[in-house]
Amino acid sequence: MAALEIPVAAIRLDAPLRTGAEALTALAELLAPAAGRPAAQIAQALQEREGQGSTGIGHGVALPHARLEGLTEVAIAALRSARGLPFAAPDGEDVQLFIAVLVPRSAPTIHLETLSALAARLADAGLRERLRSTGDATDFQQQLIAAPAG
Repeated sequence: MAALEIPVAAIRLDAPLRTGAEALTALAELLAPAAGRPAAQIAQALQEREGQGSTGIGHGVALPHARLEGLTEVAIAALRSARGLPFAAPDGEDVQLFIAVLVPRSAPTIHLETLSALAARLADAGLRERLRSTGDATDFQQQLIAAPAG
């Protein structure tokens, strides 16, 4: 699998969001430049995927994701809400850390590998705490990318 790449411009910390739907819209706006797609189209794809079942993975983390036709590269964005948001996570915890992934529709293996790598990193309680406490998007990016994948 290729290394995870997330531009600092695709990271937003302490967004004053009230709902999970607002989080998906904000993530779509962060993903739009890298994906070369309108934010509304991305938000719809993320919302449709969320309708199939929550992408909350527990411990205050969600991995919203979608596969898009015509996309040529993986796009990743991160959003940290100012407070946790209800997101139907399996452990019932509100979600504060959202890492969104868009992949080409024709790349199901890359899709699963990317989600697996992120989930493995975010299983680490120390990393989650560092991501929650940093005030700097560059530090957030470096912490997430440098974390061991499992």
